[in-house]
Amino acid sequence: MRKGHRNYVRQITALMLCVITAAGIFCGCQKSGAPDSESGAKGRYVEKDIELPTEKGEEVLNLIKSKEGNPVLFSCLDGTKVFRYEYKDGEWKKSSLDWLDGLYKEKDVYFMEVQESADGAQLVRGTDDEALTHIARSGDGKTGAELNIPYLKQKGETGYPGVMELQIDSDGNYWMNDMYQSRLVVISADSLDVTEEINTVQCFSGEQRVVYTAENGDMAVNTEEGRFTLYDSKLNEKEKLKVSQEGLLQMCSRGDNWYSVSEQGIVRMAPGNEVSEVLMDGSMGAMGSSTNTPIGMTAGEEDFYVLYRQDKASAYRLCRYTYDEEASAVPEHTLRVFGLSENDTVQEAVIGFQKLHSDVKVEFQTVGSGEELSADDIRTLNTELLGGNGADILLLDGLPVDSYAEKGVLADMTKFVKELTGQADYLEEVLGNTARKDGKIYGIPVKFSVPVIYGNEEVKKALSSLETLSEYLDKNPEANIFGVAERGYIRDFLFQLYQDEILGTDKKIDKEKMALLFELEKKIAVNARAEVFDKFASGEMAIGTGTMNQIFSQSMFTNPGGEAILNHPESVTTERIASISNMMVPYAIMRRLKLSPETVKDFYVPKGIIGINSNTEQRELAEKFVKYLFSEEIQGAQLDDGFPVLLSSLENIRAEADSDYAKNLIVGSSLVIDGEEHLDVEAGYPEKKEIEDLIDMCKSLKTPAVQDCTIWNIYQTEADECLKGSIDEETAAKNIAQKVDTYLAE
Repeated sequence: MRKGHRNYVRQITALMLCVITAAGIFCGCQKSGAPDSESGAKGRYVEKDIELPTEKGEEVLNLIKSKEGNPVLFSCLDGTKVFRYEYKDGEWKKSSLDWLDGLYKEKDVYFMEVQESADGAQLVRGTDDEALTHIARSGDGKTGAELNIPYLKQKGETGYPGVMELQIDSDGNYWMNDMYQSRLVVISADSLDVTEEINTVQCFSGEQRVVYTAENGDMAVNTEEGRFTLYDSKLNEKEKLKVSQEGLLQMCSRGDNWYSVSEQGIVRMAPGNEVSEVLMDGSMGAMGSSTNTPIGMTAGEEDFYVLYRQDKASAYRLCRYTYDEEASAVPEHTLRVFGLSENDTVQEAVIGFQKLHSDVKVEFQTVGSGEELSADDIRTLNTELLGGNGADILLLDGLPVDSYAEKGVLADMTKFVKELTGQADYLEEVLGNTARKDGKIYGIPVKFSVPVIYGNEEVKKALSSLETLSEYLDKNPEANIFGVAERGYIRDFLFQLYQDEILGTDKKIDKEKMALLFELEKKIAVNARAEVFDKFASGEMAIGTGTMNQIFSQSMFTNPGGEAILNHPESVTTERIASISNMMVPYAIMRRLKLSPETVKDFYVPKGIIGINSNTEQRELAEKFVKYLFSEEIQGAQLDDGFPVLLSSLENIRAEADSDYAKNLIVGSSLVIDGEEHLDVEAGYPEKKEIEDLIDMCKSLKTPAVQDCTIWNIYQTEADECLKGSIDEETAAKNIAQKVDTYLAE
């Protein structure tokens, strides 16, 4: 079994603002009961899963096309035995690359990729424990030998060449991507010497391919961002191919056209043409799911095959895409879903629901992630909804749920939830408490995350209320509450913590308590050396401006300087746990300090709060989609955007710790703070007992950590002015009270 190793580095970074004009972001959210005017048109691409022929223990290597035009799949058993599967007339034909047996007796070589040349030769790329690439070749499929390519043995500063791809041109020459050097190396089939080096875009992942072979033997090389240059086998440069490179993609050719598959969908491109054509929208197929990474694509005469890898499931998926002349070009019904931010689980449901209901098109519209939303934008949305328009289904994260419920915008989902929980076991406190008003339920979260706190017991007790925190700081004016912390974290976490004390049920601001909060935030920021973060903030990179990212990632529970607790055990820190992998670094720190996590006031952070527009003309279809969101298929999807509310799916996350993905995943965190010891943390997957304890913690959560994004932005804006000394505490509190009153009156 090949082992993977992944690292990430967590540094003190600034939040880059991506400010856009929000005009028109709510367009298209009109009533949608009538089918589109073009719904009578026929013909579109449809997706079908092809059962993989591999057996337990086999790892899929890659997908190519045979000389006859059939898809060919290669797999490897135990890193040494390679199999070939050719798909023809709906059946798989298996053979074994026996010529590889015994070829590498002296050292272990882990096979990574197999290619076949136009004359039928097979070439296998592998790597050994020293990261030295090996290329083996067989001309007859019976005997073979390693190619003695000098370039592969040249050691540089980064070690041996980082060859991540192998392609063969029409003359049999070998084209290899040296990822470390950002260059494409062409090796002569005759002399095995380097005949050409071509600069490529910089690769940040082994999954990013930079070279493809065309049907006619030409080569396409990713020489610049968004551009592939076509070369013939004589290395003559031909034309340029414009490619949209948003996210990982795979490409193939058919005739004079090139095709790509990515989260955008299946796209057709022509060399020299700046315009591309989307043949299949990504939201209609597996490529649109964040669980699927395309790792291979082939084109038949009238169809496409795409191979996907599913990392967390340690599985693979093969899909065939064919043009169905009888399928409606535009599905008869359109269901519209709107949210302020993107949501992986909802996107997963959009794809699955459309596959189950071919007559339905689900349009999921969002403002997007990391974009700023103004009060005017919210007013525009409110006008739409109060006017009886808007999307059929709403993601209520950050929206004024109470106000919508009072004004009749949201449908009462109490009966729906009762029926749902009567069919399976859910976390009923999470479902029932998130968007409840006057005993009725108006929204239910698809996922949730868990804020945890760990550190000094005395400080944790001091944080229990505004009063106790004030008393503690009066007695201990130099007390370090959060170790090293950024002002935005202090500002946001404390407001969430004491929101119920400051903001009454009538949403009236207690100005005295708000002023006290600002006073405490100032003291804590000084003691937490918040100024060390200031040098990362300038102009549009300023931290703490109330962006969408801050609102919906609920960053108030994640201290960017959290690792500093290792240097400051007298303090506490918090972390928002949205997946098992999120546990890795904080739990490694807790183990080192012999600490245990606790909930923060039994808070949970709901994600994807689903509400139904009371004015929708498609109530039954909307409820069917919402029900699908809470099915085992969607709740059990291995996404990292939160924990499932379906109890059986929540219990199943225990199995993650035993997966190959978990065993091979190592993450690192590095924090460098002026005047403090350099902090490095390396962590693997959490222990089973830690996962079990977290699941038990999830079952005890009762209080939703939610915000009205307009009030949230008002608070952040005034808090920033106060924390930097532009206005005093009383003035800031008074400004917030006035602005909130005005907002609520509207």
